[in-house]
Amino acid sequence: MTYIHSFSFVLHIIFGAAALMLFWVPVFTKKGQLNHRRFGHFYKTAMYGTAATGVLMASLVLAAPLVIKHEYANAENAASAAAYFRYLSVFLLYLALLTFTTTRHGIAVLRYKAQHSVLRRYSYIMPIWLLAIGGVGMIALGIFRESTLYIVFGVLGCIIAVTMLRYCYAKTVAANQWIFEHIGSIIGSGIGAYTAFLTFGARTFFSDLGQWQLVFWIAPGVVGGLASYLVCKKYAALFTVQEA
Repeated sequence: MTYIHSFSFVLHIIFGAAALMLFWVPVFTKKGQLNHRRFGHFYKTAMYGTAATGVLMASLVLAAPLVIKHEYANAENAASAAAYFRYLSVFLLYLALLTFTTTRHGIAVLRYKAQHSVLRRYSYIMPIWLLAIGGVGMIALGIFRESTLYIVFGVLGCIIAVTMLRYCYAKTVAANQWIFEHIGSIIGSGIGAYTAFLTFGARTFFSDLGQWQLVFWIAPGVVGGLASYLVCKKYAALFTVQEA
């Protein structure tokens, strides 16, 4: 079991690092160009790989925390350590769900475009509802555990889930609305990836900053939100010119 976890961890780092780098290629290439599509596909694969390995690792720790984290098995606070790692595993499962749903939505709206009613299928909509409900649960867990990190991701997940649900359940959408939904979802997945990296993967580097760590937790959302606004504004102007 420990070998599976260790191998999954290595793959998780590889997929995650690839996703962080690949994210910027589609952002800075024109929609429809070969590089945009090709690297968009690579980005999707990397994000799915990150989510899958995250689920596997979290599930193993959730099932047997002191087997995976064997160095705590004989500690005086072994029971507390096991509870901590189980809570952390729940958080990692939520991150994997956030990664999966945002990436999948960004691809799906591009595939179905005006036929967005397809997105109301049970198999498609349920993970998004789970993200919304899980976000509320994550906020509650964050309050219970006094973890700002859990609360931040709970709020982020709720906002993203509500945005996706509004699009899926809309009776009608504008002709080109799918392009803005695609941009917002992909950038949303990038926000989640970079926030996870800065607050979880790179937390060792920021551990001495105290409450200033909040800046790094919030920064990806602010930068990503601004980027989404500017890119969507650019394409809105482009569509206006084409329709004139």
